[in-house]
Amino acid sequence: MEIEVRRFMELAIHVKLASEAVLEAARNLASLKPDVNDAGTGPWRCAMDELIALNVELGFMERILRTTATVSHPLATTAQG
Repeated sequence: MEIEVRRFMELAIHVKLASEAVLEAARNLASLKPDVNDAGTGPWRCAMDELIALNVELGFMERILRTTATVSHPLATTAQG
């Protein structure tokens, strides 16, 4: 399979933008943190945990894209069958 350079770059840009959006959502959610004894603490923590997990996964995708971009012929692979 071969991936066009333009499409590869679009993917990298969207992963980066998604990562930035997750970080901004986490910042906004942090400002809404309920008091320790508030009933909304559990759902708030779950939402924050999910945002953190999502950002970790996006970080892995960014590293994969960065590594792929640095190897020779990163956009062409051959299918074996």
